[in-house]
Amino acid sequence: MGTLFILLKARRPAVACLLVAVILSVFLIGCAPHNLSTKTYALDEPINVHRIAVFPIQKLDSDDAVDNTVRCEVCGAVVTLGSVEPQAERVVEEVVLSRLEKTGKFEIVPPERTQGVYQRISSNFLKDSLKGSLSKVGRELGADAILYGHVYRFRERKGYAYGTDQAASVAFALHLIDVRDGSLIWRGKFDKTQTSLMENIFQLFAFYKERGRWLTARELTDEGAAGMIETFPGAN
Repeated sequence: MGTLFILLKARRPAVACLLVAVILSVFLIGCAPHNLSTKTYALDEPINVHRIAVFPIQKLDSDDAVDNTVRCEVCGAVVTLGSVEPQAERVVEEVVLSRLEKTGKFEIVPPERTQGVYQRISSNFLKDSLKGSLSKVGRELGADAILYGHVYRFRERKGYAYGTDQAASVAFALHLIDVRDGSLIWRGKFDKTQTSLMENIFQLFAFYKERGRWLTARELTDEGAAGMIETFPGAN
């Protein structure tokens, strides 16, 4: 009540409005839509993830889409495709690898080596599912798990850090697969289009964290990867 009294007595309406917005955001921030989701799966036999083979990040193929949606071959989730700029998958891959390496907890088999083994194995086992082929690849590389991911939206910012005509928009998913049987150990998904504080009061925390800047698509990707790795098995 004391805070409300101060607001009512404020001589500057603009200041009062800002304070009201801040107070409302504190009460309502829990209702804000989440742009990051992760899930760890219970395994019959728990696995200690130390060595990870990383498969090159893939761009989902719009040719396989039905009503602009595609079902993930690994987890079965249905995602809506958006525009993906050239080389976006390489940007996502670089960012994810960097975040994994910064933990200092994992031995990483690089994507180019993983892909080489996959090309040979998939040609010899044409009837295998994607997870089946990936499991064989991981076992041959002596990995505990294999990381498979895809990007389904990657739109770059148009403009500058403090003024833009179009905000960056990024959506990608990562899957950690047990090489013993192809089962999922962990899954993470990030889907975000940056909005201004005026567009969405629920973005107050992000607004201050980003210092009021409009992020590039790479910076947005790094935000998502950082959040995902916090829940990654064995990262903490």
